[in-house]
Amino acid sequence: MPALISPKSGPACLWQGFRCLFDRRWRSLVLAPLAINALLFGAGSVWAAGRVAAAVRWLQNALPGWLDWLAFLAWPLFGLGLLLVFVYAFTALANLIGAPFNVILARRVTGDIAPPAGGWLREAGRAVLSELRKLRYFLVRVVPLGLLLWVPGVNLVAGPVWLVLGAWLLALEYLDYPLGNRGLGFPAVRQVATAMPLRTLGFGAGVLVLGAVPVVNLLLMPAAVIGACLLVHDKRDT
Repeated sequence: MPALISPKSGPACLWQGFRCLFDRRWRSLVLAPLAINALLFGAGSVWAAGRVAAAVRWLQNALPGWLDWLAFLAWPLFGLGLLLVFVYAFTALANLIGAPFNVILARRVTGDIAPPAGGWLREAGRAVLSELRKLRYFLVRVVPLGLLLWVPGVNLVAGPVWLVLGAWLLALEYLDYPLGNRGLGFPAVRQVATAMPLRTLGFGAGVLVLGAVPVVNLLLMPAAVIGACLLVHDKRDT
C-alpha cells in the first residue's frame, strides 16, 4: 500500500480513510460514491428522523401507565436502535449502487491498478452480485433482531445486541472490498474478520456511529472503503 501507514486500531483506520479521502491517486474515484451518498442520505435522513420519532411516540403510548418507568428506560434504546436500522438500510443500498466504484477504489488504494482478468465490466458485475449475497446474509440476522426492537421490555436487550451486530455487519460490508479483490469469498472474509475481532468491531462501530451524523455520512462510503484497505493491510501486525 504505497505511502500509507496502516493504523493499529479499527477506528484509527476509519479516521485515516477520511484523511486520505481526496488523495490525488484516487480522487476521481471518490466523486461517484460521494454523489450516491449525497442523494440517498440527503433524502433518507429527513424521512428516517420522522419515522423514528413516530415510532418512539408509538412505544410510549403502547405501554400502560404503570409501566411508565419502563418507557423511560426503553425509548432511548429503541429510538437509537431504530435509527441505526435505518442507517444500515441506507448504507446497504448505497453500497449496492456504488459497488462497482468501490471495487475500483479499493484496487487503487492497495496499489493494484492492473485491469482484472475478466475486464472491468465483469468485475463490476461480480461486485454487484457480491453485494446481493451479503445483503441476504445480513437480512437473515438483522430482520429478526429488528422486530424485537418493537417488543417493550425485550428491546432493552435487543438494542445493545443490535449495536454490536450492526458494527460487525458494517465492518464485513467494507472488508469485502479489499479482501474480495484478493480473490476471497464472503465466508473467507468472515474468517479474516473473526481473526481480528477487536479491530473489526472497532472499525464497524465507527462506521455505525458516523453513519448517523449528518454531512459526515455523505463522505462515509469511500472513506470506509479506504479504511477497510488499511484494516486488512499487513494484518500480521494485529
